Amino acid sequence: MIVSVGYLKSSSQIFILDYEWNDKTSSRIIDVTDLVDQNLQGLYFDKIEDLNAISHMIEKEKLLYPIIDAQAENLTFSKFETLNKDEFKQLYLKLSNRWLMAQNLKTIENNFSMTNHLRDLWKKDRITFFEELWFWLKRNLGTIDLTIYFNDVIKTEEKDDNNEKKERPKLSQSYLKGEKQAHFQLGGMREKELMNSYIEKFHDIFEITEFNSDKAQFVATAQIDKSPIIIMGHCPQLNSLQRSLLLSVFSGIQF
Repeated sequence: MIVSVGYLKSSSQIFILDYEWNDKTSSRIIDVTDLVDQNLQGLYFDKIEDLNAISHMIEKEKLLYPIIDAQAENLTFSKFETLNKDEFKQLYLKLSNRWLMAQNLKTIENNFSMTNHLRDLWKKDRITFFEELWFWLKRNLGTIDLTIYFNDVIKTEEKDDNNEKKERPKLSQSYLKGEKQAHFQLGGMREKELMNSYIEKFHDIFEITEFNSDKAQFVATAQIDKSPIIIMGHCPQLNSLQRSLLLSVFSGIQF
């Protein structure tokens, strides 16, 4: 897992520190026009005029990670660019925890309306349901990458007893995978085997089945209306508030 945090050097350049989890840091400089292609977990700035110059790019970015005034944090560019791996990890966790707490509190405030909305989507538009669930999970867990596996129904052509082709529904597995946005893909044998390997875990509404803090990796299982779901991703931690929110949301979606 690579954690990336940027520092806006000017209205045209961003300095980025990349941290390989529990390993090492490296740095790079990008043009601001490449910002949308970066999987950042935070962005610092020290001149509001530089931030305003790229405001058209920032609108979508600020939905995904915190954008912080470096001066308010007593952080200078020279200090940021010389952070060692332990200092960077500490900075990132402080940055992330504060932002995630704000996202989690928003979920608590809007939990009823949000779960009702997701429950309606589950009945009317299954793919949009999983897209919005993916986005909510990313914002509330602070995932670096995230994948949701789920059962899907596709139409296949089969010959009937009269040797005529007929469309028939067929159970399959699909998934949404991505870093900054989710991409839908039809699954195959691998996804079917994955779903079968967790079959004994689908008795609960929601459960964190695995969490490896060294790799910052987690696996969760859930079910909605007896339909199984597997969630996999990377995030630095899963605290008790986040776990409670996940259970609350999946419980609220149930029929």
